[in-house]
Amino acid sequence: MAAIGALDARISASSVASAWRIRASWAGYATALRLQRFEIDEIDVFSALVGLPIPHRPPVATMGEPFATYSGWLRSLGDRSEHHWREALPFSFEEPEGWSSAPTLLRALGVLDLWSRRDATINVWLAFPALCARMGLTSSPLPSLALGDPALRTLHGPRVAQLRLLLKTIRENCEDGLARLDRLEKWRRDFAAVIAGELRPGQLEDLGKLALTTPAVSARGVSNRLGMTVSGAGKLLARAAERGLFVEVSGRTSWRVYITSEAGIALGILAAPRGRPPSPPPPSPGLDAVLCAFDREMEAIDRLLEKG
Repeated sequence: MAAIGALDARISASSVASAWRIRASWAGYATALRLQRFEIDEIDVFSALVGLPIPHRPPVATMGEPFATYSGWLRSLGDRSEHHWREALPFSFEEPEGWSSAPTLLRALGVLDLWSRRDATINVWLAFPALCARMGLTSSPLPSLALGDPALRTLHGPRVAQLRLLLKTIRENCEDGLARLDRLEKWRRDFAAVIAGELRPGQLEDLGKLALTTPAVSARGVSNRLGMTVSGAGKLLARAAERGLFVEVSGRTSWRVYITSEAGIALGILAAPRGRPPSPPPPSPGLDAVLCAFDREMEAIDRLLEKG
């Protein structure tokens, strides 16, 4: 519960919360897919949903439509309704003995246990973040809390081992969520510092804002999104890479893919830096203005996401 509280507090106060939720949703959805016996990693979820093939990564070959429920789930993460958690259950719930005295997290896991035995779909694992929010564990659904254990569906008797595993997974997922948030907030500061230091940032600023929702891009994708030529988009990406905002990961001259460092580390494309991080440079006089403008952009994105 302490790990959940620490992550929830940081997300509630962060200006990049909506961008973090999108990134965390890829990891949470990949977890739910693996619980459904799909051999799909987070990078595969990212590639399929963003619509950008990752170099040296074969496309996902699987039966069915594993990504069909993602968009609806992502919209539900922005749900601010105050419905009671019982209203979302697809079964009648009767409080077991000792329910009123149990910690809230154990109550949530108890509901997950019952739910998993009545629902064989991916929805039960994806519903846990919203369940935690409606039970008061978090102020809003956190994609990092998409989890479970397939053994719950068939196991009879005590579930001590499964409970310990789920609690360990929750702690690890929350710690990973904080690490992702730290990297994203650092990227945001670096982006603002670059823009503040440019005499003519031009569409470099637009590219940085695009990276919040689409952290891996190609020249053609940037061309379509920003309304510029493919050649101009390629030059813009190269410029952003020179300033450390993107990293070129394709190694090809005809079709290059660029990704932000924070997303590359989360997806396993780039190695995390080792050792003590370098001291940040002195803030630019124009940095505060850029950060304020950035925050306004993020608030606008939040409103769009809430509208679905």
